[in-house]
Amino acid sequence: MGRHWTNEEILQEIKKRAWYHKIQLRPGIVTPGIEQLVDLWNMTRQSRGHISYAGKRVLDLASFDGMWSFEAEKLGASLVVATDCLHLLYSNFEFCKNILQSKVVPFYNITPYKLWEGLQVLLMDDVTVPLPFPKQIYYNKFDVVQHLGLLYHLRDPMWTLSQSRSVLKTGGHLLLETACILDMNQSMMVYNGPPGKQNRLYSDITTWLLPTVPCLMEMLRGTMFEPIPESIRTIPSGSLGGYEGGRISLVARAIPASEMDREAYAELLRIYRNPGLVPDYL
Repeated sequence: MGRHWTNEEILQEIKKRAWYHKIQLRPGIVTPGIEQLVDLWNMTRQSRGHISYAGKRVLDLASFDGMWSFEAEKLGASLVVATDCLHLLYSNFEFCKNILQSKVVPFYNITPYKLWEGLQVLLMDDVTVPLPFPKQIYYNKFDVVQHLGLLYHLRDPMWTLSQSRSVLKTGGHLLLETACILDMNQSMMVYNGPPGKQNRLYSDITTWLLPTVPCLMEMLRGTMFEPIPESIRTIPSGSLGGYEGGRISLVARAIPASEMDREAYAELLRIYRNPGLVPDYL
């Protein structure tokens, strides 16, 4: 049993910290978070409505304060794993976890570039080796991967989508939200510029690349995901360096090899393309 916090103690502790997420800790007690992001988060929740969380294994990337992890748990997930690679963020997460008496499992030393390697201890739990393939290992992968507010902060965005697919069951779902370019029909990405220089899109040294919507859809299909059209939501944010910027959220299904071109699937089977990917019968 952890420490029992009074409401007054919780409120005092909240005031000592900087918050990104709004997390309800008790009735009437919510962490401040960033008010300007509420509409964006609600958009993501609308897309999330296309996923059933009951009894599912959920991986949350770039968990930060942990809002999306705790919400997945409340939606009935059987296991929720919160990951990040910024160790300083763990303090807020741990505080909320204690107050909520949550069972979310934190891995705040996992980069989104190495999910397959970093999460082996979880992927290998409850492993069976059934016949007729006694030499093959059946990994206990996730049913849902939450990839929220992360893609445009990554220098290698397609690699992280491949990593997400590598730890996700075929037929499972990716919940994705990212910044994007809304007003172009071409499949392309715009580079924000190197840190410390004149940025083309966001004045933010952690923003690297913004895809157009067609580009994002092709990136997903190129990493064995099929976007679910009715889940797609967008919010415009105005001009970014002459482009119409905005945010997009969607759900994509992890597709099997039978729904891909044979040559494309053969390429993705290469371990460095999609680590951990195995033929469909496994």
